[in-house]
Amino acid sequence: MLVNWFFDCFPPSRRERGSTVYTTAPTASQVEDLLWADVKSMRPKELPGRVLPGTPRMVKGENWWAVGRTTSDSGGKGSARFQGKHPEFGLFILDEAEGVADFVFKAVWAMMTGCRVVIVLMLGNPQTRTSRFHKVGQEPGVANYRLSVLDHPNVLDGRETVPGATRREWVVKCVQKWCEVVDQGSEDDHTFTLPFDVPAPAQGTGSSGPAGTIFRPNAEFLFRVMGIAPANISDDTFVPVGRFEAACKRERQEDHPAIARMGMDCAGYGTDLGTLYIRHNGAVWRAAQFAQQDPTDYWFVTRRAALALADEGVKSLHIRIDAGGGFGLGPADLLKREALLQEAFEDYQVLLSDFGGSPYDRDSYADLGTEMYAEAAESIKGLTILRPPEALEGDLCERRYTFVNISGHAVKKLEPKEQFRKRMQQQGLARSPDDGDGFVLACGPDYLFDEEIAIEIV
Repeated sequence: MLVNWFFDCFPPSRRERGSTVYTTAPTASQVEDLLWADVKSMRPKELPGRVLPGTPRMVKGENWWAVGRTTSDSGGKGSARFQGKHPEFGLFILDEAEGVADFVFKAVWAMMTGCRVVIVLMLGNPQTRTSRFHKVGQEPGVANYRLSVLDHPNVLDGRETVPGATRREWVVKCVQKWCEVVDQGSEDDHTFTLPFDVPAPAQGTGSSGPAGTIFRPNAEFLFRVMGIAPANISDDTFVPVGRFEAACKRERQEDHPAIARMGMDCAGYGTDLGTLYIRHNGAVWRAAQFAQQDPTDYWFVTRRAALALADEGVKSLHIRIDAGGGFGLGPADLLKREALLQEAFEDYQVLLSDFGGSPYDRDSYADLGTEMYAEAAESIKGLTILRPPEALEGDLCERRYTFVNISGHAVKKLEPKEQFRKRMQQQGLARSPDDGDGFVLACGPDYLFDEEIAIEIV
């Protein structure tokens, strides 16, 4: 349906550029017998353009066409199938994108250059968190949609509401094979319940239980049934993916309307971006992102956000600013001297906090930055994350920690920002954990930022 829509609605206005639709699937049979059979059957006969017999291709003119390609490398010659002009309008559909070869992504990205309108649709079971398919979902300008078979009408209704689609019987077999019954639900483990009974397997052993039984899925069930990429590094990160996703979906539970905390991570050099996060009344959100280092930009935006909080009845506002690299000194000085904010709040503090400084719990953490990430992981259990930026999940759920020996004690130490940035570059994502740092500054408890740990400007 999408192929036909784009093909008809985006005629090329410049002959030399054209309008192009690329569709992919792993094998020729999947392209020709399945995908393009549907394209042809769904196309109204009265519309111009025709699907050429025996080939997955539809044309209206020399530079106005749609085509199907396989994603196999074909002995190292696969990239030739994806080389082409830079169309004026382009639609690229990558099916089974979890296993799509890297040359396909590179070719598509190259053809996107200069497009007036371009859409890339990637579909697949997210089997890993290291694939290009999963990593692309964290980039700016990408919308993510997760479809769980547990929500399918055929599964919920127990009958074939959608002809030819999945059935409840298949889900029951998957639960029996890949889930275990537990006594208590856990957002971290993606536990779930079903509104119908799961009978005991006819042969062998397996999970079962009446409606409402709590099941904990394994990695196979997560990506095949629920559309969730298993957290393959969950043992060395503070924030499990399930906990983050639950916070993004949780209904806001208002708590302390008169108290608000801000976290500001100021931009350094290169690809760094400054961020401003706010925690208020049971929720946390990114209030601003900064691409420049001008202190007045931070001051102006933060001042405006602070006054909006005052209008909502906030009486206590603490602004925590990352002191690393010295980039936060200018904004901190301007905000501390802001007389209007001093008058607007009964308790107004501007605090410089060094991620490499001493932690509150020195028996557990190597530095304050590690402790802030650990404490944010606890805060997320009850907070609602509003409008999460694309990069935030990766910053929180993929930044690792390790154990180091300090004075004979094994303590946790967060992965340095430079190491995280390098690891992301190796996975095709050139970015720094700017969203994560701003987030944890806003979410940390006040005792992390007392006089022994933070520097209050006077």
